[in-house]
Amino acid sequence: MTLRSTTAFVLRVDPISEKDVAVSFLTPDLGVVRGVVAGGRGKGRKGALLQLLTEVSVTFFVREGRDLARGDALEMKASAFALATRAETAMLLPYLAESLSTFLPEADAAPETYRLVRHVLDALGAGVPADLAARYFEVWLLLLAGLLADPGTCAGCGRPLAGEAVRLDPEEGAFVGPECGGRGGLPLSPTTLALLARLRRAPLGALAAERLAGPDDLRALEALAREIRRRFLGHELKSYRFLEALGPD
Repeated sequence: MTLRSTTAFVLRVDPISEKDVAVSFLTPDLGVVRGVVAGGRGKGRKGALLQLLTEVSVTFFVREGRDLARGDALEMKASAFALATRAETAMLLPYLAESLSTFLPEADAAPETYRLVRHVLDALGAGVPADLAARYFEVWLLLLAGLLADPGTCAGCGRPLAGEAVRLDPEEGAFVGPECGGRGGLPLSPTTLALLARLRRAPLGALAAERLAGPDDLRALEALAREIRRRFLGHELKSYRFLEALGPD
């Protein structure tokens, strides 16, 4: 038996008996881990800890040949309760959790993704608009998953991209200029391209303070992430439909 203690975000909770649940955790050093938590079903202490995107400390007991670890010694690190009870952020949490469960392979270390989640949750708690946080998360998750290329370089000829007629090739997650893109793909305006480049360099708090992201540009980033996601998965995430409440006015 192997014992590993770490911090983790709760991504998914599935009942498996009257008292026990199977939980998907995101950890920085072990990636996504599925473990059984005895007594985690219901309104007890463990059940209160196992809320979506709550950050906990946990010890995993892993036995060779078993698909599920055993999760124990749970302690609260940071609660997501305040975000789950705010109208403007409540629908975002299931989407973040499902996205992480879908795009991250099990048992692969994910320190950058873990930091991304902590950064997004902290920014939301500080009052960053939920639609901006959602777009930031989507773009960075696709970048970390290797599904989105450098927006500053044409994938066809390698030239720097600027100005009009830049398009996204959703099949490759790559950007092309007018000489290489033809008429296919998703067109991106210069302001959307500039926002995408800035988003890769600045934290969410700075982006919100700069107010670079207008409604049209946020919609364009949403369309970009949606096209890549649907092409890669072959379907849409179930929680995506709840994000309509986050759309900019």
